[in-house]
Amino acid sequence: MPMILGILAVLVAIGVWAWRLQMAKRGLDAAAEVVKTAANAPRRFAFKYKMGLGGLDLIDDPREAAAIMMMQVALARGGPLTILQGDIIEGEIRETFRTTPGEAEELAAHAAWVCQSCPPAQDTMARLSKLVVNAPQLGPKEVVDLDAMLVAVSEAEGLPTRAQLRLLQVYRDMAGLKT
Repeated sequence: MPMILGILAVLVAIGVWAWRLQMAKRGLDAAAEVVKTAANAPRRFAFKYKMGLGGLDLIDDPREAAAIMMMQVALARGGPLTILQGDIIEGEIRETFRTTPGEAEELAAHAAWVCQSCPPAQDTMARLSKLVVNAPQLGPKEVVDLDAMLVAVSEAEGLPTRAQLRLLQVYRDMAGLKT
């Protein structure tokens, strides 16, 4: 009988230690989760801040702004974006921004998506022109290059329409370019 009680005591002790180790592991897992949550806090807060903003307020990259501006000029012709316009926009992005064809396609698709919820084209063009012109990483050459990109898009389907010319003029006025 004492032997059975001894074996039972050992089994209980093993069970208690196994339970304590399991509880310690759960505590460590919970602590790791807290650390991971704390590490992601800045990104979460930035995301929540951005979620409160809308459309153009999220744009802070001049390349993204330029892609949206090209899309606005293309759409100002009236009707949906044509294949030729899309190809020219992607080509301009590839050549000027030195991106891969896949990256150019993604940026053009993103620009098209943003344009669905933009304010009127002239307002959009004015806001994004200001962003591009005031971007510290861009110089006069890049500002003129963007004008040439916008002109190329406007001429994709022939002579630019009046609406396209108005958008080009908005950019040129903001950039201080003479026509």
